Amino acid sequence: MSDVVFGRWRSRSMWLFTAASLLAIGLGAIVMSRHGVDLGIYIRNPIAWLVSGAIAILLARRGWLIGIATPLALVVIALSLIGPEQEGVHRWLGAGPIQLNAAALVLPLAIAAFMRERWWLAAPCFLLIAGLLAWQPDISQLAGFALAATILCASRFGLPGALIAPVLAVGAIIACLLRPDPLAPVPHVEGIVFLAFSETPIIATGMTVSLALAALSPLLTWPIPAARPAALALTADFGATSLAFLLGAYPVPLAGYGLSFVVGWWLGFAALAIPKIGARQG
Repeated sequence: MSDVVFGRWRSRSMWLFTAASLLAIGLGAIVMSRHGVDLGIYIRNPIAWLVSGAIAILLARRGWLIGIATPLALVVIALSLIGPEQEGVHRWLGAGPIQLNAAALVLPLAIAAFMRERWWLAAPCFLLIAGLLAWQPDISQLAGFALAATILCASRFGLPGALIAPVLAVGAIIACLLRPDPLAPVPHVEGIVFLAFSETPIIATGMTVSLALAALSPLLTWPIPAARPAALALTADFGATSLAFLLGAYPVPLAGYGLSFVVGWWLGFAALAIPKIGARQG
């Protein structure tokens, strides 16, 4: 397949992610504004989308998102253990008045980069990340990450990876579920879809469809063989974290308030879909 065809599929993926993610964020902001959330809060997601999108594209085009993504993700998540704490739960990095969910911020990038980083560094980092997510605890992030990691390990390490990764993933999830998570849901974070339905089914439908399309957009790079494992894994992570709110008090990416998801999704998508300048596509 020619570079032109590869570029066409990357472009389609890029346009879909850009449009769908912006729509999900915009509809979420509308719902927040109609339910009494301050302008200073709900305007942050659109601003973060614009700024982080420009930065992610620039970094990806220069090739700076690949090479140390997995150890960087491990360090960031480890730092959250000494960051802000709520009722015994550690998931955040403090940034003045803003708290960033460490896992949401860096895991999409680590997932997108895994196949292009040194296996002897990336695989141990993934194992340690799973342990930290179980300890925090952060079951929604762990579930998406575990599913993505299983796909990546099966693709990179063959049968041994396909057999060992699911066992480790299930073990981490069980350990996470055994730890208490007392945090109550916040309406404009975990409950944004339900707020949208209370407003009008039209907005709620648009929100859920746009979020689904953003989560599925990495799959448009499927015709590029080298991108397939990461595309499938990133979609699995996006999809699992997007659906988690149906099972409990878990954040809704993009549509709900949360800068970490906006930045994280952009970084992960850009690392997957935007080739380095001068590099052969595919």
